Amino acid sequence: MKKNAKEVDSQSLNNILGRLRLEYWKNLSDTQEEEKQEGVELLTFWLADEHYGVDLSLSRHLLKLPKIVKLPQVNPYIMGVFNLRGDIVPALDLRKLFGLKETDVSEDSRLLVVEAKSIMIALFLDRIGDIIFAEKKKLQAVAPENSAIPTQFLKGYFLSEDQKGKVLIYLDLEQLLTSEQLAEGLR
Repeated sequence: MKKNAKEVDSQSLNNILGRLRLEYWKNLSDTQEEEKQEGVELLTFWLADEHYGVDLSLSRHLLKLPKIVKLPQVNPYIMGVFNLRGDIVPALDLRKLFGLKETDVSEDSRLLVVEAKSIMIALFLDRIGDIIFAEKKKLQAVAPENSAIPTQFLKGYFLSEDQKGKVLIYLDLEQLLTSEQLAEGLR
């Protein structure tokens, strides 16, 4: 059976439109992949007038300061422990651990409960910042001689977008929580 000219034109047109649709969607997805930046979401906070960030994915809870029970014979950077829904969680003062200037506890002070490699601990924060997206390609390495913080606990730093010299220090929580120094402080 012969197809008439209208049927052939209609099928050709449908084939052409189908190919155009496929090409459009392919190009659209390619463009989206190119625009997608590789980066990390950071929860930022302040300690001793310095701006820090940690992986948001490792953050579990943000709390006003609960009643913290002091422990005898532990390092001074261990503030004590507190009860979080039946779990006993140690509280760590990074200012003391890193030798930073200590400030008084204020209304803005918080505990950030983080978990990495099955270790849960709360970090004392002078005040909370924002949640930001940081592009990994903008991460700068830290020279050991330029940091008061041991570089094994740092992933690097980000400069502010406006380039006014503001720095966001990116902490490596997994290294910190699994470090010998911290483990000895908790014994």
